[in-house]
Amino acid sequence: MAELKPRQRLVFYDEFAVYDRPSLYYAWAERNSKPEISSNEKRKRNKVNGMISVDAVTGEIYLQLQPKSKAEDVAQYLADLCKDAHKENIEKLSIALDNNSTHKQKMKNLLNEHLQNAGIGDKIAIEFIHTPAYSPDFNLAEYEIHLLRLQKLHHLPSNITIAEIENILKDVKILMTSEQILKTLDHIFALVPLSIP
Repeated sequence: MAELKPRQRLVFYDEFAVYDRPSLYYAWAERNSKPEISSNEKRKRNKVNGMISVDAVTGEIYLQLQPKSKAEDVAQYLADLCKDAHKENIEKLSIALDNNSTHKQKMKNLLNEHLQNAGIGDKIAIEFIHTPAYSPDFNLAEYEIHLLRLQKLHHLPSNITIAEIENILKDVKILMTSEQILKTLDHIFALVPLSIP
């Protein structure tokens, strides 16, 4: 973090999905019996995919909701993020992300195409920092997603629609304070094993 220069930015990126009805059901039942779970099997369970980046310094969130979360969608999202960063005079954008299959070379090639087509391919440098496999604790975006679910989604009624969920999430900009970001990053850095020469 101390190595970031004025025209550099570090963001943590991840995806998440939100469904229009809960996957868990809690009910009371008499001892040694099971509660009857109300279900409508004909109703399709709709979802929306969220793509989120968190600025490691300011805590500002860049959130987009998409119907799909394929490599093409991730590349378009990151291209939009890069365009906005370029408008803010950022010359180098470091993106920490997991090793999801949508984050591989195909996505990086598509992102490069998007940036070239936008005329900023040579104006902003992109660095990808891949976290180790199966290590969500190393990604600040995972903590933000958890907080997003708690603050914005956990209390919603079970009959909410995807459109209503999208409306709730569309204006989310900051969830953690600078102090919370710093404490979370300290926690993440404490988890990273030191390399022994």
